[in-house]
Amino acid sequence: MCNKAPSTPFNPLKLSKQIREECVWPPKSDGIWGEDQQSFSYCLVLVSRIHGITTSNTFKFVFQSKGLPTLVEKIDDFYDSNKKILRIDLSDVGFEFKAREIVANVIGRHLLGLARDRKFSDKPIVVFLDEAHNFIGKSIGNEDSIAKLDSFELIAKEGRKFGLNICLATQRPRDITEGVLSQLGTLIVHRLTNDRDREIIERACGEIDKAASDFLPSLQPGEAVLIGNDFPIPLTINIHQPSIIPNSAGADFQNKWI
Repeated sequence: MCNKAPSTPFNPLKLSKQIREECVWPPKSDGIWGEDQQSFSYCLVLVSRIHGITTSNTFKFVFQSKGLPTLVEKIDDFYDSNKKILRIDLSDVGFEFKAREIVANVIGRHLLGLARDRKFSDKPIVVFLDEAHNFIGKSIGNEDSIAKLDSFELIAKEGRKFGLNICLATQRPRDITEGVLSQLGTLIVHRLTNDRDREIIERACGEIDKAASDFLPSLQPGEAVLIGNDFPIPLTINIHQPSIIPNSAGADFQNKWI
């Protein structure tokens, strides 16, 4: 089972039963055979965790989605169609068991696999990752077994040569690894007041100096600095408000409390 490729179909709902069926007495044991209760008792915590995940409401859309098209099918259908934009909304995915990070990483891994198979050579795509600091540089597991959720980091580092490009949006540049930031050809930098955020931007791109970095805290809403290899110097730009204003305002405490 461990030698199977990652794309091999696998039903995790049968995993608990498989663990129990493998907890048997060794072959050629004199007078005893069948289930070894002591061996199975060592696996009870693992079986309980598996059951908790597969029956959790957080992963209900993964393990209890019979009759619905898979996300992979949706992505493949989009690419084969003439549609320009596919929006994947993870707002209904819970935070329990790091479900959002895992689902996003699976999406990135699928796209990276298609890219490495030269799927995007004739029709390149751009992936926009909002709140990128929540998905880059993450891992799951513990000290004994850690799995890095690095699909979008790999896309940033090697996706371009396969026709898979990425655009990252974040309010916390300090939480994005410098190795990823250094791979970005163009940066649109809005107002930054945190010293670490500005230092990260300085180190990630050689086109901005200390004087330009010190100017970032004074940017007004809608203003940004455009930095990249295609621009001889950092450019200050004004971004027009969208026709439909996003609902991003904070709570109105004065009117609600008084």
